[in-house]
Amino acid sequence: MDISSGIILVILFFIIIFLILFFYIIPIGLWITAIAARVRIRLGSLIGMRLRKIPPSLIVNALINAQKAGL
Repeated sequence: MDISSGIILVILFFIIIFLILFFYIIPIGLWITAIAARVRIRLGSLIGMRLRKIPPSLIVNALINAQKAGL
């Protein structure tokens, strides 16, 4: 294993860690669910909820239920 192979493995490791953290902080799946249910919520709002330690799924699911109920 050369030095260049080791450097590539280290870079790949950091990219994978970055992507895991990125998708943990930014709940893309929840945002797509909200869009599909015609609930208008910004991605920035979801990020803010996550940073404030408010469960975004609780809020978004309540908004989806309210939208479906016609409120």
